[in-house]
Amino acid sequence: MAASMTVNSNDAGLKYRLEFVERILLGTLKLKPHKIKSIAYEEGFPFPYNNFVYGVEISLEDPTEDLYVGQNRPGTQAIPAGTSSVVIRLSNFAWGYNHAVRVENEVAALSMARDALGAELQHLVPRVFAWSPATADQGWILQEYMPGQPLLEDFKVMKEQDQAKILGQMADVLGCFQAYEIPTSVQGYGGLRFGQAGEYLSAPLSLLDGGPFPTYEALVRKTIESKLHEAENDRYVQGWRDSDVRSRLEDFLARGLHRTMSASLDGLRKALVHGDLSTDNLLYDKETLRLTAVLDFDFAHVATIGDDFFRSLGHGIGRFPDTREDEEINQLHVAMLKGFPGLLPANNDKVNWIAARTWDDALRERNIARPSTIPDITTLADLFWLSSALLPFKLCNEVVVSNSTPEQLRRWKDIVTAQLQKFLSDYGF
Repeated sequence: MAASMTVNSNDAGLKYRLEFVERILLGTLKLKPHKIKSIAYEEGFPFPYNNFVYGVEISLEDPTEDLYVGQNRPGTQAIPAGTSSVVIRLSNFAWGYNHAVRVENEVAALSMARDALGAELQHLVPRVFAWSPATADQGWILQEYMPGQPLLEDFKVMKEQDQAKILGQMADVLGCFQAYEIPTSVQGYGGLRFGQAGEYLSAPLSLLDGGPFPTYEALVRKTIESKLHEAENDRYVQGWRDSDVRSRLEDFLARGLHRTMSASLDGLRKALVHGDLSTDNLLYDKETLRLTAVLDFDFAHVATIGDDFFRSLGHGIGRFPDTREDEEINQLHVAMLKGFPGLLPANNDKVNWIAARTWDDALRERNIARPSTIPDITTLADLFWLSSALLPFKLCNEVVVSNSTPEQLRRWKDIVTAQLQKFLSDYGF
């Protein structure tokens, strides 16, 4: 079935967004933009962007002095003297995130990440100059323009020793996030916000409408329930009510989840979770192979040292797969738990075996928690798999659905139904 040729939601808002950026820069911030250019934007891209990002060339009225435009909002710093370029990020309302909190959550996470990385590495995280939540209007963040070029495509064709240099630096970043002591003012799990004195406080998640949560179990439970609620309104999934899956799921949530979240799992060390720490959110210097920026903290939140192994690090390299995926991925699951074999399988489109082993080695050498050292991580993998399976991409994404035949959709629904039934049987429901 051919996709509709109508203008997508990204392109439809181009004119409005440029006018909005100009209005904020000139009217609210009193900055003089010379050039505004989209960053990482592709016209006709079929999926909604999380954010719309613009690079802006500016001239400061007095280039020899710092300029503060942060309107006394917490988490803001002055624009340094001599600055000629900044970035402004606009939240995309087309995504089903918690827009009321996501801007402040990202600003607080950026600030906390700089704290966690310390003097040596905090230069990797952009400073925030101004921001406004999406309470009555478009949410936005004005932040530092970071040097370097995108890593994603270059990483794929790098020599092994160059990939190792990059992965080692990524491990350093993750290690700082794991080691950082979450302030006691952040009493729960979930998103972040600022208090009246600028301190960090617990807040609802940006990923879904819920939180903060008193326990890690409560966060995991809400994640699963949220996906089940969304599935209720999907025309193909229909809340999984066309089989025994729905009643068994409800029974599992009522009686099984607490039992499944063992004491060791619920007691995992609290940590700042980036939520999308991978090569597509990193910039680097091509000559020195040094990372120059860690970007996009839109999904950041406070959870545990295990969470980034499910939400970040890239499929086929550092993301810990569940055994309910295919055989090739299952081999990576075993290797990450029990050690990589001396003779690695050949790289393929699902697993970069050399990079995956290099990543594991980098974590081990730095004594950073990794799947083989995190208690009950296989159980956590199952629960993350469950939350994803409840709202399958191939059944719920409008672009994918519009390009699928009814028979393909029925077949995929049958496959996921069988997988969910097996999950429930494995846990006694």
